[in-house]
Amino acid sequence: MKHRTTSHPRFLLSAVSAAVMALTNVAIAQEAPMQRVEVTGSSIKRLATENALPLTTIKAEELVNRGLTTMSEVAVALTVASTNEPVGGGGSGTMINMRGLNTNRTLVLLNGRRLANEALGDSSVNVDVIPMAAIERVEVLRDGASALYGTDAIAGVVNFITKRSITGVTASASTVQPEQSGGGAQRRAGLVIGKGDLASDGWNVYTAIDVQRRDSLLQRDRPNITDPAKIVQLGGTAFTPNTSGGAASPANFTIYRNGKSASITGNPYFAAGCVTPYAVQTTIPSTRTNANGGKTCITDPTYYPELLPEAQQATVFTKASLAHGDGGILTVELNLSKSYIDASDAPQPFGASTDYDRLTASRRPLMITRASKWYPGGSGGVPAVAGLNGEDLALTWSLDELGAVTTHDEQLNHRLVVQDEGQLSFFGGWDYRAGVSYAYSQRNIGFRDNFVRTPGLYAGVEKGILNPFGPQDQAGRDYLESISADGLEYRNADVRYYGADVNLSRTLMDLGGGALGLAVGADWHRESFEENMNMLGNEVVYKVSGTPGRNPSGSRRVAGAYAELDAPVTKELNLNFAVRADHFSDFGNTVNPKASFRYQPMKQLMLRGTVSKGFRAPTLPELYGSERTLTPSSSNWDDPLLCPSATPGVTGTGTLTTDPRYAGLNLDPTRVCNTRLTTLTGANPDLDPEKSKTYTVGFVVEPVKNFVATVDFWKIDMTGTIAQVSEDTIFNNIEKYGDLFVRNADGTLAYITKTRLNMGGLRTQGVDIGLNYVYPTSSWGRFGFSLDGTYTDKYEGQNESGGEWFDSVGRNGALSTGATASNTYVFKWKHQARVNWSYNGFFAQLTQQYASSYEDTNALPTQKPGQPFFNRIAAYRVYNLSTSYKVNKQLKLGLGVNNLFDEDPPLSNQRLSSRVVFARNVAKPIGRTFTVRADYSF
Repeated sequence: MKHRTTSHPRFLLSAVSAAVMALTNVAIAQEAPMQRVEVTGSSIKRLATENALPLTTIKAEELVNRGLTTMSEVAVALTVASTNEPVGGGGSGTMINMRGLNTNRTLVLLNGRRLANEALGDSSVNVDVIPMAAIERVEVLRDGASALYGTDAIAGVVNFITKRSITGVTASASTVQPEQSGGGAQRRAGLVIGKGDLASDGWNVYTAIDVQRRDSLLQRDRPNITDPAKIVQLGGTAFTPNTSGGAASPANFTIYRNGKSASITGNPYFAAGCVTPYAVQTTIPSTRTNANGGKTCITDPTYYPELLPEAQQATVFTKASLAHGDGGILTVELNLSKSYIDASDAPQPFGASTDYDRLTASRRPLMITRASKWYPGGSGGVPAVAGLNGEDLALTWSLDELGAVTTHDEQLNHRLVVQDEGQLSFFGGWDYRAGVSYAYSQRNIGFRDNFVRTPGLYAGVEKGILNPFGPQDQAGRDYLESISADGLEYRNADVRYYGADVNLSRTLMDLGGGALGLAVGADWHRESFEENMNMLGNEVVYKVSGTPGRNPSGSRRVAGAYAELDAPVTKELNLNFAVRADHFSDFGNTVNPKASFRYQPMKQLMLRGTVSKGFRAPTLPELYGSERTLTPSSSNWDDPLLCPSATPGVTGTGTLTTDPRYAGLNLDPTRVCNTRLTTLTGANPDLDPEKSKTYTVGFVVEPVKNFVATVDFWKIDMTGTIAQVSEDTIFNNIEKYGDLFVRNADGTLAYITKTRLNMGGLRTQGVDIGLNYVYPTSSWGRFGFSLDGTYTDKYEGQNESGGEWFDSVGRNGALSTGATASNTYVFKWKHQARVNWSYNGFFAQLTQQYASSYEDTNALPTQKPGQPFFNRIAAYRVYNLSTSYKVNKQLKLGLGVNNLFDEDPPLSNQRLSSRVVFARNVAKPIGRTFTVRADYSF
């Protein structure tokens, strides 16, 4: 690893700016009215009314009023953020992705300190590990790179703040029940126990316990979003034939002659109707070599896919506080979390284009010869097929006999913090805060149900033990049991974080608008990453990511120092300056400043603005992770050398090369034309850091009593963006990206390089809008309206420095880092609007979640503008209704309806071939749900 040292840029004056006054989302601390408090983004304590930060705060009471019961739902409720949630089977959890800049550019904190990242990616915090029952408020700093917490906060900071102290016992329980049957129900229970009063007893200890579970939801339980007629409207077919893959039940065959595919396909059980309910019949269109077409069986694409995986989590958070001296408090926090996601999928496939066959040296398909008793027409009873003359048969086979496969993905997350804060009266009256922390994250992935070792299965077919046309006899069942991989773990990783920090702050002198405030601080942390992937992954292959046998590791130390100056120059004008210097053990030094202003010429109007610089070093897995692996391409392509085409960006237009240099290769057209080519994805040890500049300017206006509006323009410019080039980009410009094709000495393709790269720049800009109105009445209670929205005007990226800029607002192509799918989107407009009414102990709120329309993936030749199957996702809006009633001092009940009008998720062709066709980034497939919640205090 080469060491790089960044130049010391000239200091830009830096800090935070402008306050949202009187918003529903304004933070009001629970201390006495004139208590000086610390807010996210600044280390200088001030009166709550002096808060000058571009900060959105959501209190715990508001979270309950919105009907939010999990941290995942809280993350979705942040308008400036989108989430990477495990909808399809990933076990990483719920990540926050502010501004569409990806989850590794959003800094997530718990009580102002970092947590350990999710272990495999080691780049983003899984917010599911944060204790919902202990949360007091969530603060979202929207102006990027924080000079206080670290300059990697390019997109912003989300700080989850727990309650200072709790006394008594409160139990809570909630359930989310879908209207439609079949799965997706969610249950949660919480218990909070606290004792001791900080004011009178001088101490407090409380523990918050949170347990939740979600049931699996299968695609076949939501036929309204997998209707074959709707699939056809997207450009697919009711059942897409797939004889080149393993989705066949019973096995399909392709005749091999002279060691090459003759492209003649069939299935011995086609005439009998295949095997139900797992498989359906299909006929491959006629070709020159197969005049009658192939009569085959394929796995029913609607039967197995899972829309929501089974998930369960338990979190325990304990906080102990001890008062000392004159206002000092010593606290100890312990957070323990354990969760798992068990994701199921279609049975394990085997055959000519599975990963095992494609990426092994032999490149020999799964074959059956006439020596096997299970050969069509043989002694095993498999029906004969007219036209077969004993040729070897290449098979595509899906093990429906065993049933759906299930992976087990477990995550542990622990954190211990010891902090002391108070005032150094003997040292000039400085306020101090100092702490040490340790955090640990671990993730273990294994096979739970119905997995077998691929080499063993190939051998079983070759030896005639296994019947690929099923069902198995007793010998076959025993053999499958002997090669089972169930209950075995193939991949684990852990991240360890050690940190220490100290902060000193005080007022210096009086200025025209108040006291000049100064804060200085320093912090240090060490992070280590280690991953182990055994060879079992190479034997099973299906649904395995990472490189078997590769055990990457790495560590990094970062030491930082910062200073902040808050200057109320006049009663109307406040300036704030901050600067942070960091030393990275692997990337040298960097200095990043920040400056902001707040100008309030009258009570009804406040102007604010910020400018800051950011710096993000590549994460350890981005540099060293085992995701550096060979894997089939995400789409079919023609090898541009061995199956050349005049339009290489349109798959299926190439023809097998006639170049005499490659005549001796005995090329199989199914291996080089219209097929999945091998790619190298993942880590890159030669990455450089990313740098950024962030600008914001806006105003807060209160034109009439109880109505507040905020408007903030923001702009983020990045250079050296770490991402990966998409396959579409590569094949649409072969001349430019030809060096990404790495070939063997004989000209055959070794792989296409798709590892993470330092691409060009990224620049995005937009406007955040907030509206809040409260109308109190003497007889009918209080009415309220609020709206939080983000308009993104531009999201432009470059594939290389100095290259062409591509705008991705409203279409796919937003920042992809390998940890996040390339089919991510930045919406032109996104908002949450709420109307509510409170009367005595009753509260009701109607919430609208809105995302504007956008252009779908549209990757097929028939899915281009002006073509019949071009798809555009319509604007999507969902209404949620939540109510609560405080029966008495002890009991509070809540009822609600999510997706009030049972709006179906819009259909997308992102994953047309897999039949999971709803737009995951805007909607869930669960439909209308009913929520019930009860809280009881003892």
